[in-house]
Order: sequence, then structure tokens, then C-alpha cells
Amino acid sequence: MNKRFYLLCAGLFLFLLPLNGYGQRASFTRALKKTAKKVETSSRPASVKNAAATMLQSEAALGGSRMRDMLEPLFKSLPSHTKKDFTAANKHLQEEALTNFLEKEAYLSLQKELVNKAVLFQMYDATIPYSKLINPSARVILVGETHEQKRVAEEMLFMMLNYQSAYPEKRVYYASEFVDDLSVPGQGVRILTMAEVNSAVRKRPFYRPYAKRIVRSGIPVVGLEDPAVSAQAVAQNYTSNTDCPAYKRWSSPAGVDARNKHWVGIIENILQQDPNAVVFVHAGMGHTNYNQPASLAHKLRKYKPFVMEFNYALGAHMNPLLEQYAPFPQEMNRYRVQLRARNEQAFYHLLAVRVMKDKRWALAVGCDMHVFFHDWGRSR
Repeated sequence: MNKRFYLLCAGLFLFLLPLNGYGQRASFTRALKKTAKKVETSSRPASVKNAAATMLQSEAALGGSRMRDMLEPLFKSLPSHTKKDFTAANKHLQEEALTNFLEKEAYLSLQKELVNKAVLFQMYDATIPYSKLINPSARVILVGETHEQKRVAEEMLFMMLNYQSAYPEKRVYYASEFVDDLSVPGQGVRILTMAEVNSAVRKRPFYRPYAKRIVRSGIPVVGLEDPAVSAQAVAQNYTSNTDCPAYKRWSSPAGVDARNKHWVGIIENILQQDPNAVVFVHAGMGHTNYNQPASLAHKLRKYKPFVMEFNYALGAHMNPLLEQYAPFPQEMNRYRVQLRARNEQAFYHLLAVRVMKDKRWALAVGCDMHVFFHDWGRSR
């Protein structure tokens, strides 16, 4: 082994660094430092500046923070040859997400006691009375998840039927990220038929049987995803290969923004065409959470959206603001431990729910309602 070989290895390592987790973490840290510096020299309140300093200290001392837990996936490297306007938009959205998180962190740290007084905590052994918990004025119910969870997919149909039964004067629609948009420009809303399910649910075939059940129930099913996005996803094995260009592009903040804009057009078309419509949107939490950049919730705010999140024990980091500032009460945690000791099957069916009764806190923590179940592996 000679000196030239070692230099070659070192150069190769540095070349590959941006393509792996180290590069992603470094990208996040650089953006956090830059954002914190902007905050420090701005006219933002001292609480926001303190939040920025605390996050930087956590990064330096521990190599991580609540902010990193939630936002690091936004800092994946974009594919080579990405257009400059897309890259610039992506960078802007990344920094916007960091700034927003710092402001919410500061706000919630000052208001934690009030937040907890305005949260409805409940546990349900099997079924949740969704129609009693969803704000009846909302015309859009955004249901965010972390993908391919049997429990969530099953809850979707029950939730919509429960809501439709409670409000027979309304017309419930199911609009899904996991179904392709088959509409033809100028021809209005395209309702999926049973015969079209297999070809329309391409990106994640996991959802085909659930889409069929919803079609069979009589609830109109509308696709949201641009077929071109799905075609790239399938061609590049998007769902299991996170290094493919399609994944990097379409899961980046700018990619999610572009997809959300397409989806909003379809959702608004439903709402404008049918004055009695209430649209349940089934998508990833990166599209729905109030604190995600370019969120669907903000793009659809004139329809008074209600944001619901489903999460499981191993995915608590997906919304650390909620976990930190609206933690489940100790008595609920004790009950869960006792139940698991007595009846593990019942424990895995248990659903713990948080409902933010004040919209201020919903906007701060990222959702109006959070449904927590206990194990991802058993949800499949």
C-alpha cells in the first residue's frame, strides 16, 4: 500500500460523502448554522434566538436535536443535472422549514402549560368515534401517515363511513396520493372505477385492496398523483430505492411542493363542483403536517382543513414538537404498560388519541388530531 493509494481512497471517500448519510447530516448542519445566524441578526423575539442557540448546542454536543429528527430527510442531495430554479426553490423551502421549526419551538416552550390544558387525551380499545372528533366545518380532512401501514389503511374506510353516517347531507370523497390522477383536462373530476384500480394504484401496490374496498363501499375514489411521477417511481424502484433520482426529486421539499400543487387543483375541483363535498385526503405526513414546507394544509386553508396524523411507536420522531409539548399523561402511559402485561393482544389494538381543541396549538404542533398505535410490525 503506497501513499498514492491512500490519497486515492481519501479522495473517493470525499467524493462519495455527499451521497451518504454523512453528507445529508452535514447538509442539515450547514443549513441550521446559516438559518440560526439569520435569526440571530434579525428582529425575531429573544425566545426564537434562544431556540436557535439551543438547537446548535444540541447538534454540537449530542450530534442531534428534535429539529434534526423531524427535518433531516428534507436535506437529501438532489439528483445531478437538476435545474437551477428547482434547486433554488428547494433550498428556500429547506430554510423556511428550519425557521418555522425554530419559531414553533420557541412559542411552544413558552406556552407548554396552556397547550396541555387544551388537549383532549383519549384511549380507545378498537374504534374511534371520528365524526365526534373531526371539526364539522372542515371541508378537507388531511390524513397523514408514514406509508404501507395496514392499521391506517383499514382505519381510513371506517373513518369515512363513520363520518358519512353522522353527516348524511354531506358527500364524502376519498382522494389519495397512492392513486394516479386519471382525469382529462376540461372534463371535471374523474372517479375511479373498480376496473381501473390495478392500473391506477401503481406507485405502491400495497394500497390496491384497500382502494377496492373503498370503491366497493360507494365512496368516490379520486386519484391525486401525476401519472408521470408514478411512472418514474415504478421505473426506478422508487419505493425501496431511496438513492434513485425519482425518489430524491419527488420527496424533496421542492418536489413535494410541485406534487402538492397538482393535488390541490384536483381537490379544489371536487369542492367547487360539489358544494356538499368533504374530501378525505390520504397522503404522507410530509404533505399534510402544518409544519412541513409547502404543506397541503396551508395551500387549502380557505377550506378550513383538519389535519390528522397516524403514527406508531417507532415513528415518534416524525413529529417531535407534538411529542415534546403535548406528551401523553403519565396515567395513560401507566395504563398502557399495565394492559400490555395483562393482555398483549389488547395492547396492540389500543389507540391513543390527542385532539388539539385550540387551533393555535394545532398550527404550532403540526396537526389537529394525532392517533398513536403501538407497533409498526404488528400493523402490517
